[in-house]
Amino acid sequence: MELRDLETLFSALQAHAPAMGRTRAAQRIARLRALKKALYLHQPEAHAALRADLNRAEPDTDLNEILPVTTSIDYTIRHLRRWMRPEKHGLPITLIPGSAEVVYESKGVVLIVSPWNFPINLCLVPLVYAVAAGNTVALKPSELSPATSAFLAKLIPTVFPPEEVRVVEGGVEIAKALINQPWNHIFFTGSPQIGSQVMASAARHLTSVTLELGGKSPVIVHPKFGPEIAGARVAWAKGLNAGQVCIAPDYALIRKDQRDAFLEGFKAGVLRHYGERPSENPDFGRIVHERHWDRLDAWVTEVRASGAHVWQVDAPNRSQKYYPLTLVWDAPMDCALSCSEIFGPILPVYTYIETADAIAHVNGGSRPIVLYQLSHDRTWSDGITAATRAGATVINDFYLHYMHPSLPFGGINTSGIGKSHGIWGFREFTNARSVYRRGRWSPTMLLAPPYSDWKKKLIRWITRWL
Repeated sequence: MELRDLETLFSALQAHAPAMGRTRAAQRIARLRALKKALYLHQPEAHAALRADLNRAEPDTDLNEILPVTTSIDYTIRHLRRWMRPEKHGLPITLIPGSAEVVYESKGVVLIVSPWNFPINLCLVPLVYAVAAGNTVALKPSELSPATSAFLAKLIPTVFPPEEVRVVEGGVEIAKALINQPWNHIFFTGSPQIGSQVMASAARHLTSVTLELGGKSPVIVHPKFGPEIAGARVAWAKGLNAGQVCIAPDYALIRKDQRDAFLEGFKAGVLRHYGERPSENPDFGRIVHERHWDRLDAWVTEVRASGAHVWQVDAPNRSQKYYPLTLVWDAPMDCALSCSEIFGPILPVYTYIETADAIAHVNGGSRPIVLYQLSHDRTWSDGITAATRAGATVINDFYLHYMHPSLPFGGINTSGIGKSHGIWGFREFTNARSVYRRGRWSPTMLLAPPYSDWKKKLIRWITRWL
């Protein structure tokens, strides 16, 4: 799409937004059912697109791209009528007679900017809630996953008329021009750096935003959990999509005397899940772009030069955009791997002596989108949760909070603003409008000027006793 066409596209969506906002639950549900049907119908094309963009295995596409969308659709269909119903509220005595309610109305015309790492999931799940809330929508998929972007551009017109939902393909300049339009809401998924730019652009129009970002999500291992088991589980989690997941475990905290056992468990987990040479495994993901590969390799080169220990399951291969699962320990705290979100299959391992040390390590950085714990000690886990701040906490597994349709998903501060999924996603795309209705008789006039002596006494009595 050309830059000159964007204003026309925006105007068409904006013009149709009032009509979309007046649609009933049955009409919105029909659109969502059509989207689910189309997604299943075109599932082989989705497989091919993800293979082309990320070497994504077909089962991984089904589990991590298709399933979250269909689960969100099913959950929304079951609950949408209740979500759309006005929410009745009681009255304090000073407001009787009357009635009060909250009406959840569509925001209007919204923009969803999605990333390349889960390009179907992170585009269509927000779309489910935007449509359920009665908005018109522009979708901007990432140019770094071109095959999937083309797939979405083909899929969406089979479900939605162009005045309801449009897909906009293009690079950075198109994205910037889109974000500069006066949207009623922007839903962005990506890095904290770009998220801050999106927020700054939205501020020019006082546009509300949802930012699903990322950051350094730790996994803290309890001493009695079993370091070898912990290492093996983290190996699987770090290998998913070659570590290119905003909620991937970014680094591990293990008690100092258990570090070596954890490292051996990680290595065993790599062999179990991905083989001795993941580079030859057709189902192991690839790094999305050469510049991302170069960044990862530069960070590993930096820590090697600092004297840190590095283990890699096999050799990196830039021409194939393959980067191996990598362990790093004894890394300095001021290196890039320690300070920046990694977004790749590299796991720095740090140690603690007392639990308070692990908590201090987490609290010394930015607030993560998720904090993982491996522990069977409920008191210990609850203590860490209470002493830290994160978008979510997952205990004894990875990623599964994202799959729960009624848990709010999102970060906090630098890892995100706003929440999605379930009623939280619906409300993110709506305006909670207060409606107070007075009865036929209005006692308010008893308190209106001029203030006679008896009115003054009445007001004093009200302010003291009511």
